[in-house]
Amino acid sequence: MTIVVKIGGQAQEDAGVRRHVARQVAELCRSGHKVVVVHGGGKLLTQTLERLGIPTHFHDGLRVTDGATRDVALMVLAGIVNKQWVAELDAQGMRALGICGGDARLVEARKLTARTGGRMKDLGFVGRPRKISPTVLYVAFHAGFVPVVASLALGPGGEYFNINADDLAAALATELKADRLLYLTESGGVWDAERRLLPVVKLGDIRGLIRKEIVRDGMIPKLRSCARTLRHDVGEIDILSPAAKNGLLRAIASSEPVGTRIVK
Repeated sequence: MTIVVKIGGQAQEDAGVRRHVARQVAELCRSGHKVVVVHGGGKLLTQTLERLGIPTHFHDGLRVTDGATRDVALMVLAGIVNKQWVAELDAQGMRALGICGGDARLVEARKLTARTGGRMKDLGFVGRPRKISPTVLYVAFHAGFVPVVASLALGPGGEYFNINADDLAAALATELKADRLLYLTESGGVWDAERRLLPVVKLGDIRGLIRKEIVRDGMIPKLRSCARTLRHDVGEIDILSPAAKNGLLRAIASSEPVGTRIVK
């Protein structure tokens, strides 16, 4: 299988959970699967900005990214966080290739703007994947490496843009025609308004879940992204907790969802 794993939540912040996830990724690779790991900056980016006296602002869940924020994002995402994951995988006996979307022009981004009250809001160096050139991923697979991709990409003018890691994972999964896309997130799945976990969500049900407000808040853009992705050649999507015991392995091996499975 070709598998894309987007890592967030506790797997970014907790060293024990990070090792737990790295061990599972290594085991999937040793079983013959081709695995791409995608990550953002997590809380470390916000904490680093605070230490440097750079204010953090969000708009509809996206980090407003001026030049100074973008430069810190490069340092934290493509540096500290990316190399932490390379080290974790190496400790599990799996060679990893730590890159960002700008390397080998893996991801080309377009600038993203937002509309607020009928007006356009400039988000700064915030982008969305426009074109994927996956050659470097195939080179890594052939050499037996795990590609670990930080959510940054180059725009047409050669400027780096901050990319939402969920969107980047979805774009890579779509280009690779991945069999599975897995989101490791603190929510551990899709929950309804009464805080009941939905084990399976069908593509055709997503619009109704949103319209009837059965799902709310940050899960809405994630489900919309899942719907767009499943309309291409991606097989299934799982949303699960990184702390779930052997959650990645169980999600791949079992017909029973660990968190929420989103299917066509």
